[in-house]
Amino acid sequence: MVDQEQLRKRAIRAYEFGRLRMSSRILLFLLPLSVICTLLSTTPTACAYLALSIGGFAVTLRWLGGRGVQAVDIGLKSGMLPLLVAVALMQLGCSSNPALCTAVCTLVGTVAGAWMGYQLGQRRAGVLVWVSSVSVALAVTALGSLDLGLVASAALSVAYIASGAIVAALIRFRSTATA
Repeated sequence: MVDQEQLRKRAIRAYEFGRLRMSSRILLFLLPLSVICTLLSTTPTACAYLALSIGGFAVTLRWLGGRGVQAVDIGLKSGMLPLLVAVALMQLGCSSNPALCTAVCTLVGTVAGAWMGYQLGQRRAGVLVWVSSVSVALAVTALGSLDLGLVASAALSVAYIASGAIVAALIRFRSTATA
């Protein structure tokens, strides 16, 4: 007969290993994205360290459970547009025109933040999910915008956070007013 304590330990180990496998699947998406951004960057070392921290943060959040999975998914989806635009701006040489670069980053940050705010507002996500989603999205965006400069990155971040907060508040206000 098998000892009950051994069975319990094996069950817990299998459960935790399953959670780790589920949370690590995000690396199948993040690793190729990180390699491409690192190869295209003029600061590959900083980009690689940032990619490692994003991977660790995303796996940890997803391992924590449902809200973490939701935060990472929304953060990655909303961070893709600013990432792609930042990489395109760098490849097109727009970093030599800081005013244009800042304007484009502000516009893209506003659109992406509004989409994230809408998604989180619809799901009635709490503050921790909101902060985690913003953190993931801005970290992913930073992969592409490391080379754009501080002003463009700051403008993107402020526009992202402001538009996300405004849209999420409007969605919540509208849903409580109709209820």
